[in-house]
Amino acid sequence: MPPTVKIDDPAQTPHPGETANFTATIFDPDQSSDSLNVTWWVGTNANCDTAATSALGSCASQQSNDQCSYVPQGFVPICVVVQVKDRYGASAEARRAFNVQDRAPTAVIVRTSPVSTDATLPLASNLVFTGSGSTDPDLGDKDNLTFAWTVTQPDNSKLSQTTVLCSFTAASSGTYHIQLVVTDSSQMPSAPATVDVIIDQDQPPCIVGFAPEDPNTVAFPEQSTAFVVTSVADDLDPYPGSTFGTFTWSYRDGTSGDFTRVSNPQNSNRLDFGADLFVTGDVIQVRAKYQDRKTRDFSTCDQNASRCELTPGCAQWVTWTVSFL
Repeated sequence: MPPTVKIDDPAQTPHPGETANFTATIFDPDQSSDSLNVTWWVGTNANCDTAATSALGSCASQQSNDQCSYVPQGFVPICVVVQVKDRYGASAEARRAFNVQDRAPTAVIVRTSPVSTDATLPLASNLVFTGSGSTDPDLGDKDNLTFAWTVTQPDNSKLSQTTVLCSFTAASSGTYHIQLVVTDSSQMPSAPATVDVIIDQDQPPCIVGFAPEDPNTVAFPEQSTAFVVTSVADDLDPYPGSTFGTFTWSYRDGTSGDFTRVSNPQNSNRLDFGADLFVTGDVIQVRAKYQDRKTRDFSTCDQNASRCELTPGCAQWVTWTVSFL
């Protein structure tokens, strides 16, 4: 009687780049199966029922008569053929096709800048996200991912980027919804990975560096006097840094009444008074005001205060009281 052969169900579905093990159940009623001549043929072929064994290739990893291993490199179906012949010349053949399954990648978003873990970030924050931690379970795909970022801004407009990094400046307050979908080489997409970032309302500028450092300043009539703002902290328009912030200088005689705007210099961080403009006993007040690109209502400030505080810690002006000795 001739032998029989049947290709078994696989222990797991083949995946590209991974070893797939194929087994067969072989039986010969006339002799031990160990003495049978068993040949495995395996290769990629979509027409397994009619494929010539020469077009497949012999199994390079035949561990035993009843097992063959193969590493698929793509998603073309695998054709497996087992031929069995006994010592009397009787033979049997089994054929079976196996689909190579593509598994979906996994998208991972990591924010790399700012590294702060604060739930709310300042306006004008430069945000950078990376998708480099995204993975694919198929070895042939893990280094061949493409990236599709979608950033939904607070006004519902969208930004799209297609590199491993996603970066943008948060120019509006509100919630930014960041989504990443990664796709492997066979165009299998991942489930979307998402993260939300909340951007705070615009904060008023804060004059943090100025000279003289003491708002109550003593000067001498015969000498030149200089006032300088050296730094301003601001989410939108810090100084130095932004070109959108505006300096305004003004002064008044004494410590009450209206301030008079100084027309020169225009938008400078420095104001100079020459010698002999004042006499001993004069008292004046000099004010430097800084405005970012957002409109502020200075009427809420105490006009006689040395600093304008719209929110705690934020000063939009500094006033020097100068006594000439």
